[in-house]
Amino acid sequence: MKTRELIFFTILCSFIMFRAHAQDNDPALRYNMLKTDYITKNYESALKNLEWCLDNSPKLTANIYIHGGNLLDAVLKTSPEKKETIAVLGKKMYTKRFENFPEIAPAKAHSDYADFLEEIGGNKEEIFENYEKAFKIDPTQMGPPSIVKYFTAVVEKYKDKDLQKVFNTYDLTVEAIEKKVEGYLDGIEKLQEKEAKGQMLISSDKKQLEDYSTNSEYFGKVVLVLDQKMEEISTCEYLIPLYTADFEENKTDKVWVTRAINRMFKKDCTEDPLYATLVEQYQEIDPSPEASVLYAGLLMDKGETEKAISFFDKAISQETDPAKKAKNLYKVADIFKKRGQNAKAVSYAKKAIAAKSNFGSAYTMIASLYAGSVNDCGSDEFEKRMVYVAAKTYALKASKVDPSIGVYASKLAQAYAANEPSKKLVFNNELGLKSGDSYTIKCWIGETVRVP
Repeated sequence: MKTRELIFFTILCSFIMFRAHAQDNDPALRYNMLKTDYITKNYESALKNLEWCLDNSPKLTANIYIHGGNLLDAVLKTSPEKKETIAVLGKKMYTKRFENFPEIAPAKAHSDYADFLEEIGGNKEEIFENYEKAFKIDPTQMGPPSIVKYFTAVVEKYKDKDLQKVFNTYDLTVEAIEKKVEGYLDGIEKLQEKEAKGQMLISSDKKQLEDYSTNSEYFGKVVLVLDQKMEEISTCEYLIPLYTADFEENKTDKVWVTRAINRMFKKDCTEDPLYATLVEQYQEIDPSPEASVLYAGLLMDKGETEKAISFFDKAISQETDPAKKAKNLYKVADIFKKRGQNAKAVSYAKKAIAAKSNFGSAYTMIASLYAGSVNDCGSDEFEKRMVYVAAKTYALKASKVDPSIGVYASKLAQAYAANEPSKKLVFNNELGLKSGDSYTIKCWIGETVRVP
């Protein structure tokens, strides 16, 4: 009997050990262990399971690499002394990811690898190459810090030998970001309209609204950083010789001509004859509403104001896309702003808002034009400072409807709020107004606001 029991026990133990061994070598089980270990921050075990998966089941799922990347980042932050070990494992992991899942989020994969290499002190050229691969696939799939790192590297590498490369990188990045942000803002607008109608947002709506707002803000900050980096090299003395030299070769390229015009307009290089040449060329190769708006600007420069305004209005009426219409109206507003015609500028900025209610830049333009007219809009300090109330209102509206410029708009609002009438000034005003009373600003502004 004892012999039979011993045999049975031996067989049972062998079966249990075999089963345990089989489970230990089950790819799905090891992947789930990797995931669980990462979530529970059992990083030592997670690293072992990651390496096992890379060696034994690298094609099981792309999530091995997604969780693996998060794991390696976490270990580098919590245990920097393991950098050398993590460096070896990370290079192995990304190599296998590119081999086995090259089609799964390739831009993000290369961007993440570049970030990882930078974290471990990797080769600068390899870091740049991976950022560049990510950028060429889709710059908006790169994280905001990664976009900034890549663009900084491009500026450092090419500003003295290929300025056009820097400009092209900037243009492609900003155009892609603007398209992405427009999508986020459309989503925000729809959800805010839903709220305004008294419909309650469900939890998924609230989460979506938060995500849209956060992503818009992140990418808005990226554009601000890129603009700052472009400030030094994007000046008329750089732009005019560059575009003059390249004009004949590129004059039939609509994208090149458009970007050249936009950059020269933004940097106030419009008095150079090249700008007029570019605009006329744009009108010839692409007779679009946007081209007509720019051409109308040239008519204004020639003193043909009435004809220019007629041209503006005709060009705007031809555009059916609300976002493009708003951009064209904003461009008209900017043209008037540059010429010191503030009332006209505000009029067109308000038309841009009517076309697209969350066009934040139109609100901030109005705010800045109001604030700049303080000394022209009142007979005493109280009346003049009330202009800042109107300016603050528009800046606050911009920060609410357009998170991509939220930081900038909020700073404007704070600056204007600091210049509003003080309690003492309100108490002593000669009009006998009290806090909360309505007041209509004098001069061309004509806005009615509340006394603070």
